[in-house]
Amino acid sequence: MVGSPVVVLDIGASKIQCLIGEGLPDGENVRILGAGSSPCQGIRRNSVIDMPRVVQAIRNSVAEAERSAALKITGAFVGVGGGDDIEIQTSKSAVAVSGLSEPIDERDVQRAVAAAEQASPPCDGLVLHRFIQSYAVDGEPVHNPLWLHGNRLEVETLSAAASGNLCTTLERAVSEAGLAVAGFVLESVAIGRALLSPEEREMGVGVVDFGAGTSDLAVYRGNLRHVAEIPFGGEDITRDLSVVLNISPREAEQLKREHGCVCCGGEEDGDEPISFNTTSGRAHSLLRQQLSEIIEARQQEILEFVASEVRNSGCSSMLAAGMVFTGGAALLGNLAQLGEEILGVPVRIGAAQDILSAERMDDPRSTTAVGLLQFAAHGQADFADEFHHANGAPAGILNRITKLFSFL
Repeated sequence: MVGSPVVVLDIGASKIQCLIGEGLPDGENVRILGAGSSPCQGIRRNSVIDMPRVVQAIRNSVAEAERSAALKITGAFVGVGGGDDIEIQTSKSAVAVSGLSEPIDERDVQRAVAAAEQASPPCDGLVLHRFIQSYAVDGEPVHNPLWLHGNRLEVETLSAAASGNLCTTLERAVSEAGLAVAGFVLESVAIGRALLSPEEREMGVGVVDFGAGTSDLAVYRGNLRHVAEIPFGGEDITRDLSVVLNISPREAEQLKREHGCVCCGGEEDGDEPISFNTTSGRAHSLLRQQLSEIIEARQQEILEFVASEVRNSGCSSMLAAGMVFTGGAALLGNLAQLGEEILGVPVRIGAAQDILSAERMDDPRSTTAVGLLQFAAHGQADFADEFHHANGAPAGILNRITKLFSFL
């Protein structure tokens, strides 16, 4: 919502991030007014395993954001990750239109979309988004049916729904932290909003968000086509280092962040010695190449899961623009190179753009939070041709934003 502050929460396995911002009139940029982040140890993969810890982390991140923005927060949009808790369904329907006498208008399109919604299989969860995948007039595919003539208008939609248990758990955590949930946003949708150019989306592109607990895959061609969760992430690499090197998880995480890379066998600094202390307090060292081999074994496994998911979902032909990697674990050195070798398509490391902020936010670790903010602030600016609100009320949820703040 342009001109009105918006709050988002990215609830992840390693940290919870809160952003306060506002959309700018250009419909693209956002200005970040405040940011807060807090470590979180109450989530494993995408499941809450310690509610009090999650609630406290939310409180801490919100308090930090409130201080930096000089605003009091009373509610937020909450990101929802992929995985078994997300259900993707497609449906098709057709309605009769006026033929040659009158062109197709908005009412015809709304009737067709409503018919597609009614034709959708029953869903036990909360429908977060519904995207129009395609139109056809008298059997001929068209990008936009408005003002065309024909006898039959067909529409195909894709809906993304979150399980009731997931939404209830997240809402309980946010409520216990003293906030109201303004709405849920599928993180894959927000990340696509933050990372992808219109050209990439039109050509077809995949996005992998390498998180701490999981790695989330989304495939776009024109709009969202497929989402999946790979049940491994950066924490698994940290755990491998901890076990193999007999060091604490904290030191393993530090080694990964400071020296972590893949495919460094041919690099000059592959012979660089790296020193560390084992859990028994003994000093040891290994070459950077040896550290890379430990990391690469797990990272290769994750990428092979991604490749398998792309093949099995029938999306292999939808990646003309390649893949975009983001998330904290995407900061590993040479990851794009390894990705190209395993996936067989061009790969780039992506971070959110179009941000005005006093703090640096164009970092893969902040992509999800910034994407959530851009999506909430600007609504569906980039999805105008294919987005239909699941609740049937385009302005309703955004109008609630004005109730989520009070000035300090």
